[in-house]
Amino acid sequence: MRKFRALVRLELLEFFSKYRTGMGYGATKRGRGLLVFTLLLLGIPFINMSIEAYQRFWGWGRPELGVAYMTMMAYLLLTFTAIPLLFSLYLHSRDFQFLTPLPIPTDDLVLAKLVVVWLYLTGINFVFLFPVALLVGLDAGLSVWSFLFSLLLIVVTPFPPLFLSSLAVLGLSNRRANRNRKSLLSLFFAFALLGLVLAAQLLLTNEGAARLVAWTERLTRLYPPAGWSAQVANGSLLGLLKYGALSFLCYWGLKRTVRKLYWSALLFSGTRSARRPVTFDYRLRKKSWQLLRRHLLLIMKQPVFLMNTILSLILPGLVFLIGILSGDLAAETLLLPNEQKRLLLFWLGLASTPALLTNLSATAISREGKAFWETRVLPVATWTNLRARIGTTILVNLAFSLLVTVVFFLYFPLEKLALLPGLFFVMMLTIFLAMTDLVINIYRPYLHWTNPAAAIKNNLNVLFSLAYRPLLAVIPFLSAVCFPGAGVYGILFYSGLLLFLLTLLVRKVLRTIMVEKFDQISG
Repeated sequence: MRKFRALVRLELLEFFSKYRTGMGYGATKRGRGLLVFTLLLLGIPFINMSIEAYQRFWGWGRPELGVAYMTMMAYLLLTFTAIPLLFSLYLHSRDFQFLTPLPIPTDDLVLAKLVVVWLYLTGINFVFLFPVALLVGLDAGLSVWSFLFSLLLIVVTPFPPLFLSSLAVLGLSNRRANRNRKSLLSLFFAFALLGLVLAAQLLLTNEGAARLVAWTERLTRLYPPAGWSAQVANGSLLGLLKYGALSFLCYWGLKRTVRKLYWSALLFSGTRSARRPVTFDYRLRKKSWQLLRRHLLLIMKQPVFLMNTILSLILPGLVFLIGILSGDLAAETLLLPNEQKRLLLFWLGLASTPALLTNLSATAISREGKAFWETRVLPVATWTNLRARIGTTILVNLAFSLLVTVVFFLYFPLEKLALLPGLFFVMMLTIFLAMTDLVINIYRPYLHWTNPAAAIKNNLNVLFSLAYRPLLAVIPFLSAVCFPGAGVYGILFYSGLLLFLLTLLVRKVLRTIMVEKFDQISG
């Protein structure tokens, strides 16, 4: 037992050390404190959602259904979380080659990683399911017993989704264990988790009482453990015994499943996929296009870069959509013919957010890391190199801005006269910010990072690039003051013209001072 506890402790230390490294925290006490503080901040929205579920169902006279509702959401949440964790800890772990020769039983090696996943899921349950279960128990008059029953509930709840996740991972292990798909899988489930959380919140804020209660009761019949969890929160020992028996069966199945995962990991740990025959294409291509393709692939092939870019692009649209679906933003007011100014501001705000939030140029050099030397040894002029980095940012941001524009003009009665000055303003704002952010990255290149998150998220250049953006509000203000009779479309045109002049100035700085400074960067 001592060896097993030491093994679990070792696995936990390794697991959370990866989190600290990914978030840019060190191994010092301060780094560990920042990690705990970050996890507490991430738990606050889930606690609020759990309390909101209790308040909703309590107001409808069915507080126990709040526990059933959150149990079903927790089931999906824990399943989506467990699958990438099991892939990472079993099929893509490199410590088996060090632990297997040790005088430790195989079952201990297998179960130690399973305990890590179970503790992680229990921690999620503590902020997601525990508050609503505790409040329902207190409402039923259980006092101290409500705390005990709620704790027991969050301990046994992870076993069914964990067992289902282990079966899913085992089914995919023969195809995915020997391939480098771990990051892509994590990216897929990260977006699945985001969609689940947003859907759960929208159901609570948008659905009517009768419809949501009926929907919850119907799903409770399809997933009986949700009904048992409601009984446990009300102090039912029978419901606790049912859940305990189900958890024991799931645990027994988990032991057999993860043992097979362990053998699959050993089987594929030393294998490498065969390389396809390399064919060379000797057709001439423009250097600028090849550099542009290279920088796009840097973003697309690194899941951390891709996920951060996509989230930055879609976040404003999601906020706008959630506001309409939840009723906080009345879509009827935007459809009125006399609300053209408000509708124009909404469109410009959504079309400009890619340039304002997705500051890819601020990390255009840092993203390459230790591979920065590759473009330095190519026969490429420095300005061509810089122009490709700027073009990557412009291409990504303008593509999403145009997509927002097409959707907006299709579904909202915006005047066609607004298209030309609005797009001119958005285009010049995108180009100006792309060039200005690159100046920041040239002054502060960060190439020696060990984790991709440190290059694009935990980077001071990103904060610097976001810090000066509020100052850009001066540009439309000056246009309105200098041309008081220009109207809204005129202000947009003159603001775009002013941004065009500022872009020429920044471009001059890039071609003279920044080119020399870029050549001095040593990778």
